[in-house]
Amino acid sequence: MLFMLTPEIKTNLILKEIGIKRYSLRSSNNQSHKKSLHFYKKGHILALLDKPYENFVREQQDLLIAIFSSTKIDNGEEVFKTIRYSSNNDLRNEFEEMSDLKMIIIFGNISCDFDFKNEQIIAPKLSLLLANKDSKKELWLQIKQKLNI
Repeated sequence: MLFMLTPEIKTNLILKEIGIKRYSLRSSNNQSHKKSLHFYKKGHILALLDKPYENFVREQQDLLIAIFSSTKIDNGEEVFKTIRYSSNNDLRNEFEEMSDLKMIIIFGNISCDFDFKNEQIIAPKLSLLLANKDSKKELWLQIKQKLNI
């Protein structure tokens, strides 16, 4: 009995011989339904960011550190991380360890409908804070008011 190779099978065989996969398998772990939340935490303050901390330019990172140090409650370990979650329950599990938070600052537009049960300040993006001294002053006044400094 003779088998005929179709052009598609021939192409796949040739590509396989030279080490090229024509099709790639999908991973069984589907990450497409998960959302991302980027944060930076130092001491008793948590900052929710619109992109990972490592992706900010040095001036923006320095501004964030300066904002934290101005509160005098930034003593502690520095942590920056991106959380992938699909439900508020996932976030709750992640933030249960952060019971020592005194304030949360949300920089930029972040779509997170999680209730942190802490003092929260909505601030402009770090790039806008760098460009506008009035917005920095307004943020500082909000921080002073929330922390009674």
